[in-house]
This record gives sequence, structure tokens and C-alpha cells, in this order.
Amino acid sequence: MALGDIKNIRGRPTIFTEQLGEEICFAIAVSDKSLRALCRENSHWPNANTICEWRIKNKHFGEAYMRAKLQQIEVLVDEILAIADDATQDNILNSRGKIVVDHGHISRSRLRINTRKWLAAKLCPRLCGDYVRVP
Repeated sequence: MALGDIKNIRGRPTIFTEQLGEEICFAIAVSDKSLRALCRENSHWPNANTICEWRIKNKHFGEAYMRAKLQQIEVLVDEILAIADDATQDNILNSRGKIVVDHGHISRSRLRINTRKWLAAKLCPRLCGDYVRVP
């Protein structure tokens, strides 16, 4: 590859813009996905490490990002309720034609709920965690 060809290679952006920052924060606020997963889905975004660097270097973006993560807790709580209330696959028809409890599905639902509860508690321990105020 010649030196002139290097200039034509395009990669992910590394320069912060307000428009991209707002897009990132909005996507986080309405999604249950991690920052890394969102970066994989949006090829015009920088990688997650660059976004973390922007949070440190740009106070306004850092604050907006934290508000988006707090909003994301509501998405997680809504999902917890939906998973807990959905009993449509709790029972299955076995090979003998009898309806039985699907313990695998129930265990998977429990894991999904507990993962979201743990994440919400880590994002905002005072609101969703076992936060104990010591006098």
C-alpha cells in the first residue's frame, strides 16, 4: 500500500460533535443494550473507548451521558416487569400430551430479571440497589 492510499482509508470518528453526542445519549436512554453493542450496531459511531474518553474530556457530554444511563434504568425496569408478567411459555406440552411446567424457561426468565436488576443497581445504587446510608 502506498503512502497516498493511507489518506483514503476511513475509520470510525474520533472527533466529538454535539450532534453525535446527542445521538449517542438518546440511543442509550431508550435502549437496554450496552455501549459496546450500540457501537457495533452504529458503524458511524466511534468505539466505546473513544466515547468513554469523550465523557472524561467533555463535561457537558459526560453529564448528558449520565442522564441517559439513568433513563436507561427505566427501560430495564419496564423489561423486568414485562418478563415477570409474561407467563405464556411457563407451561409446555410434553411428549405424552400432558401440560407440564417448563422449568428451563422459568429459570431463564429469572436469570434475565436478575441480570437487569443487578445492572440497574450498579447504574443507580441509591434508587435500585441495596444502598444503606450510614450515619
